[in-house]
Amino acid sequence: MASSSQDPQGTSEPPKNRYRSFAGIREHNNVTFHIAGCAYFWAISEALERARESVWIMGWWVSPEVYLRRPPSRNEGYRLDRMLKAAALRGVKVNVVVYKDIPGAMCLNSQHTEDVLHNLDPNISVLRYPDHNPMRGYPPSHPSNQKHAARGDVGLRKLSDSRLERFFDHEGYPGLAWAHHEKLVIVDQQLAFIGGLDLSFGRWDPVQHPIADSHPCKVHPTVFPGQDYNNARVANYTDLEHWEKNNLDRSVTPRMGWEDISVSLTGPVVVDLCHHFVDRWNFVCKRKYFSSTSRKPLPPPKPFLPDPYADIGTMDCQIVRSATGWSHGILTEYSLCNAYLDIIAKSEHFVYLEQQFFITCAGGEDETVWNKVGEAFVSRILRAAREKKRYKVIVVLPALPAFPGDINAPFKGNIPRALMKLQFNSINRGGSSVFDRLKQAGLNPDDYIRFFNLRSYDRLKPQCLAEDFLNPFGLHVNSEAGAPKAPDVAAGTQPPSEAQCTSDYNWDTVSSCCMLHGPDIRTAPWPYNAALSEVDAFVQEEVYVHSKLLIADDKVVLCGSANLNDRSLKGGRDSEIAVVVEDTHELASTMHGQDFQANWFAAIFRRYLCRKHLGLLPPQDMRIPGDYFIPAPAFSAYDFGSQEDLLVRDPLSDDFLNYWDQVARRNTLAFRKVFNSLPDNGVKDWNDLRSAALKTTPGHVCKANFSTGEQAIHEIKEELSAIKGTLVEMPLEFLANCDIQPEGAAYNMFTRPGLT
Repeated sequence: MASSSQDPQGTSEPPKNRYRSFAGIREHNNVTFHIAGCAYFWAISEALERARESVWIMGWWVSPEVYLRRPPSRNEGYRLDRMLKAAALRGVKVNVVVYKDIPGAMCLNSQHTEDVLHNLDPNISVLRYPDHNPMRGYPPSHPSNQKHAARGDVGLRKLSDSRLERFFDHEGYPGLAWAHHEKLVIVDQQLAFIGGLDLSFGRWDPVQHPIADSHPCKVHPTVFPGQDYNNARVANYTDLEHWEKNNLDRSVTPRMGWEDISVSLTGPVVVDLCHHFVDRWNFVCKRKYFSSTSRKPLPPPKPFLPDPYADIGTMDCQIVRSATGWSHGILTEYSLCNAYLDIIAKSEHFVYLEQQFFITCAGGEDETVWNKVGEAFVSRILRAAREKKRYKVIVVLPALPAFPGDINAPFKGNIPRALMKLQFNSINRGGSSVFDRLKQAGLNPDDYIRFFNLRSYDRLKPQCLAEDFLNPFGLHVNSEAGAPKAPDVAAGTQPPSEAQCTSDYNWDTVSSCCMLHGPDIRTAPWPYNAALSEVDAFVQEEVYVHSKLLIADDKVVLCGSANLNDRSLKGGRDSEIAVVVEDTHELASTMHGQDFQANWFAAIFRRYLCRKHLGLLPPQDMRIPGDYFIPAPAFSAYDFGSQEDLLVRDPLSDDFLNYWDQVARRNTLAFRKVFNSLPDNGVKDWNDLRSAALKTTPGHVCKANFSTGEQAIHEIKEELSAIKGTLVEMPLEFLANCDIQPEGAAYNMFTRPGLT
C-alpha cells in the first residue's frame, strides 16, 4: 500500500514497510484503550502484579512515588516503586530507560528517579540518556574523544547554544535540545502499553477531572498527595526528593486536570515494541555505560508464540516512530510523520484529533515549520469541497501552554507566547495557516474544521489544620516502606474504611456534577460558611490536553507519544513511538445518515471520548476497576443503543454536530459569566488582557457579574448547572490584534527549532 511521506535530509534508504517504518503490519492483535490516568494507572498496576519475568519501562519522566491506585491511604502497596520492588523480589528483571533532563532547566529530576529505583533491588536497572556532555558518549579510545581532547573544550564554551547544538549534531553527539519522549511499558514481552501517559506525578485523573482535593481535618481521603497535586500554569515541580512537600495552597489554588490517552496491546505487534526497547537499551549501554558491570545489554526479544487457549485478536497493528542517530543509533526514521500524512490523505469522512500541540505547515511560502500535517488537512478539505461531500475535522487542544506564570510576563512569558504564536500561525493567522489557505480557496474554514478546549470547575474547601500535616496524608513517604499487597499506613494510624473514604470525599469535590447521573450542583451543601464563603470556594481551570491521538472515519486509530510539531515528527529530534490500529471486526453504524461499516475498536474509542467530553459518561469511582481499567486482551462492554450512544454514533450527522457545538457554546458562556475565564475571544490585545485580569483573581468567581450574599450563590450555581462535561470552544481570536511574540532574543531563527 503506497503512502504519502516527507523526506528530511540525511535519512536512510526507506524500508519497504508501509510508512517506511522499521516494523510491518502485524495481524491478530488485541488492543484496549485507557482514557485518563485513573484507568491507565490501574491497568499498569494489574500488569505489574502479574509480571513473572520482565518489566521494561521507557519514559520521558518516571516518578517512583506515584500511586497507581487511589486513594493512596487505601493503596500504599500500589505505589510504583513498591510495585517494582515487589516484582524484583519475585525474581522479575526490571529495566528502566528514562530521559536524562538538564538540571536547572527542567523539573523532572531523573537523577532522583535513578537513585531511588536503582537502590531498591539488584534486579532493577536504570539508564538515563542522553548524556548532555560532549566528552562522554564514546569510550575514551574513540577517535572523536581524542579529537575533542586535542582541541580542548575552550572553543565549545564560547559557542552559542544553537551553534553548540549544531556542532554536537554534526559530530554525532546527543543534541542538547532534543529528548527521549516515548512512553512505553512492556511486561513479560507479552503485554505492552503505549501512548501519551508517563508514569509520573500530575498524570492520574478520572474522567470527571476534579481540580479540588482539600479535606478539612481529614487526611485519609486525599487523592493527590504531595506534588502530585499540581497546576503547571501556577508552579512547577521542585525538590522532588521531597515530593511530599507542596507549596500550592489547596484551599486557594486548584490543580490542573490532565487529559491523556494510552492503549494496551497483546499479540505479534508486541515483538516490534520489544525490539525497539532492546535496541534502545543496548544502544545506550554501548554509548554511555560501556564500562558498567551492573548495566548489561539485553538479549534479542523472544519470537511471538500464540497462546493456544486465548482468543485470536482481530486488530492489524503497525508500530511507527521517530528515531535517529543520537536517539537510537540509526539513520533517521520518520514513519510516524508519514502515518499522519497518509491517514489524513486517505480519510473519507472525518478526522478526530486530540493533541498537546498543533504546530504545522499548511503550505504556502512559510517555511518556519517542516511537517506538512496542516497541508494534508488543507488538501483533504479542498478535495471534499471539489467533490461537494461533507468532511469534518474536530481538533481538541489545550487552552494555554503548561508553563507557570503570566503569559504577559517579560521573561517567564517568552516560551508560552512563542508556542501560542506558532500555533495560531498554524491554525488561523499569519497568511499561511490552515484557515488562511482555505479562505484563499473561497471556503469557510468553520464548515470543515473546528477547534476546542477542555475546562472544568470545582469547589475548594478550607485548608486542614497544621497538625494534620505532621504526618503528611497519613502515608509512608520513603520507598522502602509499604507492603506490596496489603494497605500499609504510617505507624500509629489505622487505614480508613471504604465507607469512610467515600463519605469523606462525597462533597470534597463537585466535579461529578458535570457528568452523567451526577448530582445537581444547585443542591450541593456548604457547611463552611464561617471559614470561607462558598462564592470564594468555586474555581475553574483548563483541563490540560496531553493526548496524542488521531481517529479517522471510525476505522483507523493512531495513538502514541508524538506531538503534532517538528520536534516529534521530524525523526531527527525527539524520539517517539506510536501504533496504528485497524480492526478487522466491523461494526454496523451510520455516517451522515447512511448505513456505514465502521471498525469496532476505532468507533467505540471515538464514541467513548466524545461522550466523556460532553458529560455523557458517569463519573469514575477510583476505588473499583471500571470501564477500560483492565489491560488487553480484556475489553469492556459498551452500551450500544443507549440514548447517550445514539447521540454520538454518527460523527457527520446534524444531530451530533449540533449537539457537540451547543454543549461547547453553552459551557463556554457559563465559564465566561462565572469566572471570566481566559483565554477568551473578547480579549484582543494586551490592554484587554490586563483589564480582564483586574476583574477577578485568576481561576476564581468574577463577583462583579453577580448579586451579593445568598443571592449570588443561587445565581452562580444556576449558571454552573448548565455545564455538561468539559468541552468548550477554543478562542481563536484571543490576542488577535497584536503580535503575541515579536522577534527578539527569545524568539528568532535560532531558537524557533527548539519550539517547533
